Amino acid sequence: MKSLMVLMLLSGASLSGVLAEEVRSAGGEEVLETPGGHPIAVLLPGAVRRTLEEKDGYVRIVVEGWVRAGAPSVQGAIPPPTFPPPIQPPAAPGPSPAAPEVSGRITLRLASGEVRYGAGARIVLLGKAAQLEAKRVALVSSYQQESRALREEIVALEIEKRQALNSSDNFTRAGQNLDAAKRRLATKQGEFQALEAKYDAREQALLEEFKVVEVSADPGGAYRVGGIVPGEYRIWATFSEGPSVYRWYRPLTVEGERGLTLDLAAGKAGDDPFLVGP
Repeated sequence: MKSLMVLMLLSGASLSGVLAEEVRSAGGEEVLETPGGHPIAVLLPGAVRRTLEEKDGYVRIVVEGWVRAGAPSVQGAIPPPTFPPPIQPPAAPGPSPAAPEVSGRITLRLASGEVRYGAGARIVLLGKAAQLEAKRVALVSSYQQESRALREEIVALEIEKRQALNSSDNFTRAGQNLDAAKRRLATKQGEFQALEAKYDAREQALLEEFKVVEVSADPGGAYRVGGIVPGEYRIWATFSEGPSVYRWYRPLTVEGERGLTLDLAAGKAGDDPFLVGP
């Protein structure tokens, strides 16, 4: 028991010696009124402080020194520390003005008088209208030049086919002439279909190059394109019903915040207006 008491006394003395150790400050240490409280002094380099207690990450110290006689008391002249005002978060931006939109309906008027709507029609808004038109005009010129010659040959072969049976008094020879005319006509018609496919691919490539947005018409044939920046555009649209294909290509000018209505109607399937002259 006596040995234990001696050991405890020695341990306490050792700890007391550590806490009471004098240390010279490196300077810049703030002396706080309480742990985490307001600063009341700053230790300059070389100031001697003695540690009395450690608590919650803070050290209670004693500093001995002198002040001039007649210096103001703590209660009087030293103003409390001031802190900068908190930074206010930036004000939330106000609502941006609504961008204009284009809307309309795809309508088909059949020869029977029946009216149908282009459910699922494909509508493409095209931008950079001036550049688009320059490339389209070049495409149209090339297409018309190639297709004109083939059309003329097909017309001539249609006439030849109709006259084939009367081309000879020999029925066998006349039949052979008819078969030959049909073969030549079928060949040219195949060439024309290949030409159409080639230029359709070029047309689709231009659409992809200048496409701003693409939408589909709803079951009632209605479409809407929103968020448009004012400027010059083109509307390209297509709708297929069985073997019949309906196409539209229209200029469009969007100004300010005003919305536009552009209905697209067709009475019959026809040529592709994108490949028709300017």
